[in-house]
Amino acid sequence: MGEGRKLPRAGAAALWALAATLPGARAHAGNVFDPTSCSSLSGAPVHKTIDYGAAIQGIFVNFNGSVGCADCHTSNGGAGVPTGNLDLDPTETSPWLNIVNVPTDENTGGLNYVTPGKPEESFLFRKVNCDLPGFGNRMPSGFPALTVDQQATIYDWIAAGAPVGTTDQIFRGTFDLRGFVP
Repeated sequence: MGEGRKLPRAGAAALWALAATLPGARAHAGNVFDPTSCSSLSGAPVHKTIDYGAAIQGIFVNFNGSVGCADCHTSNGGAGVPTGNLDLDPTETSPWLNIVNVPTDENTGGLNYVTPGKPEESFLFRKVNCDLPGFGNRMPSGFPALTVDQQATIYDWIAAGAPVGTTDQIFRGTFDLRGFVP
């Protein structure tokens, strides 16, 4: 993965409380869709350079040495319906086109799978980072959670705008939170 450096982190709850005071802001506290039991990413280095194909799609294909998200999230060449109606199999589709700025089929309060620049508002990040993501359970189902580094890579890719190519920018700033308060 790309080189990284640690940046100071603020808690999501504190940031949400601050954001709720801004004009036109929507309060998050107590929302039925708020995630809980999330992994802390504070110890993971920030990934400034992330190649979508190698890093993100790599997780879709093989996240633990033998299994990937695409093993369940596939239509098996059009023979079936992918789990959750989400096809992440790069041999039959473009996972990037299926997730970036695409609304979920789930009742998530209007979340997209991936909202560029907003990992905390992205269904994909919540599902891999939290035991109780606000809807359903943590993914991958039936397997150990993604490593903290894999979760941080997904977070950093989304925070950097979720490009189909390679990210190459400084993170969002030194006051940036990274994930949710566990």
